[in-house]
Amino acid sequence: MEQRSGERKAVSLDAVIGCARFGLMRGRVIDLGMGGLYVEARTSIVPIGAQVTVTLRSVGGTEECWVSLKGRVSHQSLQGFGIEFEAPRGENLEALQRFLPTMPRVPAKAVPVLRAG
Repeated sequence: MEQRSGERKAVSLDAVIGCARFGLMRGRVIDLGMGGLYVEARTSIVPIGAQVTVTLRSVGGTEECWVSLKGRVSHQSLQGFGIEFEAPRGENLEALQRFLPTMPRVPAKAVPVLRAG
C-alpha cells in the first residue's frame, strides 16, 4: 500500500547520501517529490529511522543546481531505500520547486518494502 504524502516524479540523478553512523555512500535517485525520494543503492545498511543528508546535482536548462536535503530513512527494499525529507528550506526548496514540474509523474507500482513504524 502506497503511503507517500505528495506526488513523486521520475528522475535519474546521482546522489551522495551521508549518515553520521555509516558515512557516505553513492546511489541513484529514481523518484523525487517535495516530501521525499527513493534512491537505488548497492547497500541497505542504513537502518529505517536513520537521519541522513542527500546531496544531488540536477541540471535544469543551462543551469547546474546542487541540492542537499535532510531526512530520515522511511523504508527499505532490496534495491535501495526511501527517504522522507525534513521540510526543505531556502535555496533547496526553490530548486525543488523549479525542477519538479519538468519531470514526468511516476506510475504507481507495488514494490515489497520494510516500513518504519
